[in-house]
Amino acid sequence: MYIDTYIAIMLWAFAIFGLFYFVLRVYATWDLYRKKKNRAYTLIISARNQEDAIEGLVRGFILKAGLDSTEEKLLQVVLLDLGSTDETARIMRNLSVNYSIVKLVKPDDLTGYLKTLI
Repeated sequence: MYIDTYIAIMLWAFAIFGLFYFVLRVYATWDLYRKKKNRAYTLIISARNQEDAIEGLVRGFILKAGLDSTEEKLLQVVLLDLGSTDETARIMRNLSVNYSIVKLVKPDDLTGYLKTLI
């Protein structure tokens, strides 16, 4: 006789908890989306002897940042050559000339450059 009452109380408790959890998740998602819209990032890529991969990697990041406006905004890409002996340095120089958001920085100048970003 009382089992039906206890089951109904438990079901109502779970329903209220579920509704509360749903409202909380919607608010958290909305708040995260609102905060995420105004973010801009600087990407630092260091490479040594990566002539096969560096150009595709950088162009992929630029393409992704340009196509999807709901994602984070890519403010700039900083390329750091760590003494490559192949064509990596030349490819990085060409990328910095072709794209205004790509900057080529020497390893010795990295600390000073990072201080200018703050």
